Formats: sequence, C-alpha cells, structure tokens
Amino acid sequence: MLFNSFAYMVFLPLVVILYWSCPKKLRTPLLLLASYVFYMFWKPVYGLLILALTVGNYFLGLSLEKSKERRKLILFCGIAFNLLVLGFFKYAYFARDSANEFMKVFGFNALPQFPFEIILPLGISFFAFEFIHYVVDVYRGSSAVKNFMEFALFPSFFPTQIAGPIKRFQDFIPQLHLETKFKLEYLNDGVELILFGLFKKVCLADNLALVVNRCYAHPDMLSAADMWLATWAFFFQVYFDFSGYTDVARGSALLMGFKVPINFDMPMLASSIADFWRRWHISLSTWLRDYLFIPLGGSKRGEWITQRNALITMTIAGLWHGASMNFLAWGFYLGLMIVVHRFWQNCCRKFEVLEKLIASKLFHIFAIALTFNSFSFGLVFFRSQNMQTAWSIMRKMLLIDPSPAGSSPWIPSILTTSSSVMFLLLPFMLASFLIAQIIVSRFKGTPGIMPSPKYLPFFKPVYLAALAIILLLVAPGVTASYIYFQF
Repeated sequence: MLFNSFAYMVFLPLVVILYWSCPKKLRTPLLLLASYVFYMFWKPVYGLLILALTVGNYFLGLSLEKSKERRKLILFCGIAFNLLVLGFFKYAYFARDSANEFMKVFGFNALPQFPFEIILPLGISFFAFEFIHYVVDVYRGSSAVKNFMEFALFPSFFPTQIAGPIKRFQDFIPQLHLETKFKLEYLNDGVELILFGLFKKVCLADNLALVVNRCYAHPDMLSAADMWLATWAFFFQVYFDFSGYTDVARGSALLMGFKVPINFDMPMLASSIADFWRRWHISLSTWLRDYLFIPLGGSKRGEWITQRNALITMTIAGLWHGASMNFLAWGFYLGLMIVVHRFWQNCCRKFEVLEKLIASKLFHIFAIALTFNSFSFGLVFFRSQNMQTAWSIMRKMLLIDPSPAGSSPWIPSILTTSSSVMFLLLPFMLASFLIAQIIVSRFKGTPGIMPSPKYLPFFKPVYLAALAIILLLVAPGVTASYIYFQF
C-alpha cells in the first residue's frame, strides 16, 4: 500500500479513529493487525515471512538474556539468521550472476536457473536491520522484550515498515506503555507532516523524475551540461522522494501519539561528507556506525585501520541499497570520499594556514558546493542501469568524452524541451512552501515575523489547503512508487 495512494488515504484515518476509540489494552493488537493488513495488501504471502522473522528473533532475544555460557553463539546465529534471509531474497540473483561471470572466465558451465522466481519483499532491508539491532543490543545488556505482541509490532509498525526510519526498540517499546490521550496537536502537526511529505513526493520528486528519466534514457544524445543538470535533479528527486516518505511516516505515527526519529536535516547544506552523513538517512548512518563501523574497530586502532573500516562500511552500505555492481561501486565511491575527507582533516590539523582557511565563510560556501557536487556525481552509479552506462555518463560529465555532434558541452538542451517549465518552476515552488513551513513551525509568536501571532491560526489552514490544492493540480498522471521501496 503506497502512502500516495487512495487506499492509504482511506486506511490511515480508519486506523487512527479505531485506535483512539478503543481501550488502551486493545491498541497494540489493533496496530499489529493494521500493520499486517498494510504489509499484506501488496503480496499476502510475505506476511508469513515477517512473522517467521519476528518469532525467530523473539526467542533469540529471550535466549540471549537467559543464557550465560553460549551467548556469543546465540548472537552469531541471530545475526546469521537475519542476514541469510536478507541475502536469499535480495542477493541470490546477484550472487548467481557474479558466479557465472567468474566461471565463464575459467571455461566452466553456468549455474542452473532457479526453479522459482524470487521476488524481493518490501521493506526487508529495513526490518532486517531492526532485528539485527535488537539481538545485538540484547547481547550488549538491554532487556529483551517479553510481550510477544509488543515485540511483533516493533518491526511491523506500518508507518515505518517499508522504508524506515530504522527504529530502536528501546525508543519504540516504551511508547506503547505511555498513558496517551488524543491531543489536537497530534492531528495538527501530523496532518501538516503528511501533506508536506506528499507535496515533496508528488509535486517535486515525481515531476523531477520526468526530467531525470528522460535524460538517463538517452545520455548519448545529451551534453555534459545536460547530464550535470539531470544528476542534480536526481539528487533532489531522491531527497524529496525519501524525505517526503519520512514526513508521511512521521505524520502518520504522530496521529496516534508515536514519535519516530527524523531521517533528514537539510543535507544539501552539508559542508563535508562527514557532515552529509549526519544529515542524510540519519537512521541508517547511525545504524552503520553502531553495528558495523564500531564493531570493525571504529577509529581506535590507528588511522589506516580507521580508513579501512570506513571504506568497508560504506561499500557494504552501497550493496545494502541494491544487488548490483553499480551499488557496490557507489558504496566504494562514498567510502573513498570519507577517506579523502579524513586525509584533508589531518592535513588541516598540521598546517595553521589551512585551519584559518577552512574557518572562513568563503571556504564554507565552497565546501558546501564541493560536497553537493561530489555526492551528486556519485549518484550516477546509483541511477544508471549498468556500469557501462555509468562510466559513459561520468566521462561525459568530466569532459573526457565529447558531447554529441552539433552541441556544446556547456549548453543544456533539456531547458529547451517541454519539461523545462516544470523543471524551472520546482525550485520556486519548494522555496515558497519551505518559507511557509518555517513561518508555521518555527516562528510562532515571534515579534516582527509575518504572519503575526494574531493571524497565525488562520494562516496554517490556508497553507495546508494550498498544499492540498497544489497536490491535485501539479501531480503527474501516474502514481509512482517510492524509490526506497526497492531496497
């Protein structure tokens, strides 16, 4: 069930009304039932998959808490159990194709085809990481969840089930025990998040996708300037798509009094790759830090080991996003960015002139532009269909390969197409509604900021109504799935 579908617009209010209408002891069973309905709406059989994972990890947690002698073995089994399930559904085809390429080099016969089709279950990457977090933290000393129904709701909670944010059970489970009563602010803030999230997805991301898809379908016909514009557009498409999903998820949860972690904090303003990962997909970057980078040794075993750990962590993060060489290369590229950044930091510490340079405002602006363009350039791996196409586009963007005959590498031809009007209007639309959101959310009652507190109660309904109207007017004709649903 898509957040941007009519079915969800019926499902969510119904669940919220039932949730606040029923006694507190029935709310967890209600949410669990609703979450399984939400998940099985796409493919009912995969409800059994998340149930099997839930049962397995529930008993693993209890065993870890009770056992004193075989805890490491149980932990290993728990991590292996979750990774094997994730690996089978997500990487079986990739592993087979990679093995076939290897065997082809040495003249061996290819492996046989699978006797059945493997369909990637929605959200498996996200709730697999939540299960791994659970067993690791119980091993580290956290109390296991005793109530099975509460534990089952933790990974299946429908607002965050498909594409996060990745929750921590220590934050989520206690919220089930709070004596919450319906508050008007839940409705007020929840609806605002949902509408703004849908605006970012439907009006911005989906319209940017029209431009991006057209450019990446025929990169050989476009100039270097075209591909840079398309790649910048893809950065914002992914950002609006995924942060829009997170807004809807947070708003949906808030309607029932639940708070889930934020996932984005204006990453386009990051001044370094380290700062970027503190702002982009925050729940994943903190998960990778706590459950991969630190267990590998973190930054406590010398600079070379730290660089190795960063490179391994980001390469695995890339592969987590998708089972192909493109994502593996993308992750490795991100790791190299971190290695280069750490090398630059070490140089700055040794030379006073560099410390003064990086402290200047002008360099800060340059650092933001460099970070944005460096990350955007790597997204070519993310968006291209294969490595050959990615290399071709990158060579063109770096002016290594010439643009098509008769076109200048410095002049973008996509701005002369019919899609150019929407492409140019999007930044202005975004800026207008960001200003409106700031006025509503951050400057309530602040003297000298328009609208004044006197008019604020009237401004917000108008602002939300305008969002709803623009959603209807600007939305593309086809409802697009969220990008991160494929992960």
